[in-house]
Formats: sequence, structure tokens, C-alpha cells
Amino acid sequence: MQQIDIIKAPVAEYVADFHSQFDEILATKSEWLQDAIERLNASTGKKVRPVLVALMAGMIRGGEPPKSSIDAAVLLELIHTATLIHDDVIDEASTRRGQPTLNVIYDNRVAVLMGDFVLSSALIGAISLGDLEVIQIISSIGRELTEGEIRQFESADRLRLSEENYYDIIRQKTAVLFASCARIAGIMTGASAPDKERLTQIGEYLGMAFQIRDDIFDYYSADVGKPTGNDLREGKITLPLLHALLETEDTPEGQHCLELLRERPITETAVAHLTRYAIEHGGISYAEARIADYLRRAKELLLSYPESVYRHSLISLADYIGSRTH
Repeated sequence: MQQIDIIKAPVAEYVADFHSQFDEILATKSEWLQDAIERLNASTGKKVRPVLVALMAGMIRGGEPPKSSIDAAVLLELIHTATLIHDDVIDEASTRRGQPTLNVIYDNRVAVLMGDFVLSSALIGAISLGDLEVIQIISSIGRELTEGEIRQFESADRLRLSEENYYDIIRQKTAVLFASCARIAGIMTGASAPDKERLTQIGEYLGMAFQIRDDIFDYYSADVGKPTGNDLREGKITLPLLHALLETEDTPEGQHCLELLRERPITETAVAHLTRYAIEHGGISYAEARIADYLRRAKELLLSYPESVYRHSLISLADYIGSRTH
């Protein structure tokens, strides 16, 4: 049994219901869309975000998550799925978790429309929930994720070397979705205002750690479920290389790396050099330390809640996020 299966065991029935509802809300008359949905279900990973919603709701409620939290988790996963489709188009990715991407199977035009269909389904579902706070969160997530992605491209174009800017961008393009999962779990269980704030903070810390781990993957050639080296090819300076450059930007070696990043297109030779540079100058170990710090803070907040199978699984989920290999 895989680690994630052990983690989600307290909410296994909930997860089964989630999959049924996810398929139901995406029911379509289009053969292409139906095929795309089946492919997406086979290639979108471990569904960490719905599991997070379920476990958070169970911890706050002290028992089985309410059905409304399943409905909300479906909407959040729809938004995540839509962003993956659009990201594959933008990155010109050909595979995701060993499966061909929709933009390869069809083309960019159709893939973008498919992403829009999934996103629209999330907005329709949010309205049907009838909770204004949830509608507001769901409606704003797409804007936050998109702006975060644009800001990352902006920073790459301007070679903006700022750790604070990096954290702000990944908070906006990734952690906001984790934070929203946690907050909506609180809303669906009638949590107090302080609890909703605390849950939101836990979700953000987990999301920050999740994205830094994703960024580390880009520096290795092993199969991690998505193409590696893409960030560097696009000139994106993620934490491992950012740390190395900030430590050495006044040296000839550091200046040479900046020159490589200014060239367009960035060559495969340059990607290989920058990858080695980040690793050899402590970038990976520094990023690992930042992951550990975010997870420590998340666990400290989780330990303020009573012991339960849900809290135990959430702490295990934090460990999984920190140690995952894909």
C-alpha cells in the first residue's frame, strides 16, 4: 500500500464519493471532452487537495466530513485540473505522468477550450452550493493563479533576483489553492473565524512546501511525472538556482550564469550548466531546508487541535509533501 493510501484511509469513502461527483459534474455530450476527462483522471496524480479538504473537515468536525465538503473539494480540483491543462499548453509539454497531454492528442486550440470547459464547470458548481463565501473564494482562485504565473514569466524576463519575490509568486500561483482547500473545509464544517484563519495558514504552509518540492524536481532528470528542466529553459529562476545566484552574483561564475539566463533561447548546454551550478552551490539543500521550515510551522498549528485519526493523517500528509518523489 502506498503512503498516500494510508494517509487517506480515514476518508476513503469520502474519496470514492469525490471521484463519482468529479465525473458527474464533467458529464458532456462531446466525445472529445469525454475522452479528455478519462485521460485526465489517469494522469492528474494523487488528488492531494481533495484529501486535504476531507481530512481538515474531519479534524474540525471530529468525525466524518460533511457531504458539502465533498462538493467543495470537487470544485477546487476542477480549478486545479483546468490550470494543468492550460499549463501544458503554455509549457508545450508532451507528457504528464507518462501520459500524452491533451495539447498533443488534439492541439493547443482544443486543449485550451477543454481547460475552459473544466473551469466553467467549477464556477457553475460553486453557484449551486449557494454559499457566498465559497463562491467568492472559488471565483477569485483563477485570477490569483493566473496572475502568479504571469508574474513568474515577468520575473524571468527581468531577471529579478529576490527571494521575497519568489515566495510571493509561489504563494499566489500554488499555495493559494491549498489555503483555499483548508479554508473551505472550515466553512463547510461551521468552524469559528479563528479556526478558519488557522486552517488557511496551515494550507498555505503546505502549499509553499509543495511548490518548492516541485521546483526541486526541475533540477533532476529522473521521472517525476512531468518534463524536467522546463523552468530553466524558460528562464525561470526557482529557489535552488536563486539561492546559488544570490550567494555568488558578484563573482565571475555568478555573472556568467546571469549571461546564460539573458540569452534566448536558453540552450540545452546552458540548462545543464545552470542545473549543476545550483546543485554544486547548495541550492538544493537550501530549498530542502525551506521545505522543512514550512512543514514544521504547519505541524505546529495542526498540533493545536485534539488528537484524532484525521490530525494524524494530516501530519503524515505534511511528511508526504516533504518527501514525495513525483
